[in-house]
Amino acid sequence: MNVLMLAPEFLPIWGGVGTYIVEIARNMPRNVQIHILTPKRTSFNSQKLLSKPSNDEQSKMFPENVVIHYIGSANDTFYYNFKFQLNCFRCEPSIVNKYNIDVIHSQSAMPDLFLPLRKLNIPIITTIHSTIKDQIMAVKSSGTSFFQLEFSEKMTLILGPVLKFLEAWYYNGNRYYITVSKWMKDRIIQENKKLTPNRVKVIYNGVDTNAFHPSKRKYAKKYFPELADIDLPKVLYLSRFVELKGIRFLLKAIPQILEKTDVHFIFAGAGKNITLDISKENYTFLGYIPHEITPYVYSLSDIFVLPSLYENFPLSVLEAMSSGLAVIATNVGGIPEMITHNENGILIPPRSSKDIARSVVNLVEDDQLRKELGVNARKTVEKKFSWKIAALRTKEYYERVLENEGSAR
Repeated sequence: MNVLMLAPEFLPIWGGVGTYIVEIARNMPRNVQIHILTPKRTSFNSQKLLSKPSNDEQSKMFPENVVIHYIGSANDTFYYNFKFQLNCFRCEPSIVNKYNIDVIHSQSAMPDLFLPLRKLNIPIITTIHSTIKDQIMAVKSSGTSFFQLEFSEKMTLILGPVLKFLEAWYYNGNRYYITVSKWMKDRIIQENKKLTPNRVKVIYNGVDTNAFHPSKRKYAKKYFPELADIDLPKVLYLSRFVELKGIRFLLKAIPQILEKTDVHFIFAGAGKNITLDISKENYTFLGYIPHEITPYVYSLSDIFVLPSLYENFPLSVLEAMSSGLAVIATNVGGIPEMITHNENGILIPPRSSKDIARSVVNLVEDDQLRKELGVNARKTVEKKFSWKIAALRTKEYYERVLENEGSAR
């Protein structure tokens, strides 16, 4: 079987979509030949990449059944996707013919938006990571001034009516879909009346439990010496610095937390810089860090906080759970499908700095609860969330779609 994966995000990994594509490709059974079509990323808006994976490093990351095709470049967090859509329209038909592609695996950023489906005459499967409609609703609900938004969020709001129209048209097309949570399947079917349940398959995201492991703490000082020597409980935020992730509510909670206990906050991720009116002894701003060293910053931390206003099935939460951290996350989207409150993590309502503060303080002061949640979180991901299982079920879905379409070659 020959599969063409469209990757608007890929290497270097900077978000959940990129992680998803990399891990599905790496863990796919070897009898599936995967061709990845992607732009070459050079920066994130004004933030240049300090290091970029070389061709040799990339070849070591993937088995022989994975081939990468670069078309165009990406140096921003919004316009690059439109350029990638045009490049897919221009290049994809020839790649489909040259490599005898059986299935196209797209993503919810709609890189296949302009492809002539009837002319290609092969099935397209799209993994739904998020929807533009939900992103817009969440950003508006943050209460943040337009001028304080990150560049991609500003553009999403400005072009919202057009993007929502295109998205509605896209999901009523003749495609098949994978959702990474049951919540998203229910939501996408409810909002798109022409979309039937038998065209949507739920396949949970996974996590590399060997890479994201509590034992990484032994080697973490090599990568983060400034953090390893801090003798305070460490609270980690590792995600994009955008309003969608609820970062503003975490920042508002920090003074409330420091009034009651002494902790150190770690901020890591791509996006705009943040400013905090607290002592520099109480926080470290790392900015974007390469994905391959994120296990070490997890392992140095004690508590992970993701105060998102909207999520589907966030990989950062799975990575934190796999690393044995006590996780505090908002009760939104598919997060309750991975976290059971007070059993393997803490669920809080969105947009509540008060609940963030109370939960952090409780975990700092209750060592037994914090450790118990971390142990249970690790057990949960070991039992339920594996990239090998996700890749195998994805391959089985390819086969089912080909059988339904009668287009297996």
